[in-house]
Amino acid sequence: MNQAEQDQILNIIKNLQEKKNAIPYFSDLANNETFGPIFRSLEKHEKEQVEDIINTYITQTVEGFTKTKWGQLFKRFFDADPELFWQFRALNEDPSKHNAEFQTVGKQVEQEMFRLEGILTEKMIDQEKGLDKVIGSFYNIVYMFFPKMGQVGEND
Repeated sequence: MNQAEQDQILNIIKNLQEKKNAIPYFSDLANNETFGPIFRSLEKHEKEQVEDIINTYITQTVEGFTKTKWGQLFKRFFDADPELFWQFRALNEDPSKHNAEFQTVGKQVEQEMFRLEGILTEKMIDQEKGLDKVIGSFYNIVYMFFPKMGQVGEND
């Protein structure tokens, strides 16, 4: 895959993220009304290259979270437990396929997000006015990477 094709794929990923407020999976690209036929026709090694582009984009996005408290806290989660991050990211693609594992891993991620929310709340306690907005922004980031996070605990 040449650089121009990689850049085009990256632009598609960014556009879909803006549209859906979530970083797409390869399956999202393959099921896209406009681009789906192109992605579905890729060879196995090309599909893997697209997956690599998505994963690199995810890593670069998280690495850029340095200017805000909520971004820094999410980055802390990503850096502290990359295995949990990537495992839950993969399970988010189709939670129904591995529901028990999705729920188990999702609970771990949920607990970590609650812990980080607590840290965020402590840091913002004096600025009560902006707290809801900051917590909302934090969870927007969470759902950007884990679009099915809301399904954790649904079967309890």
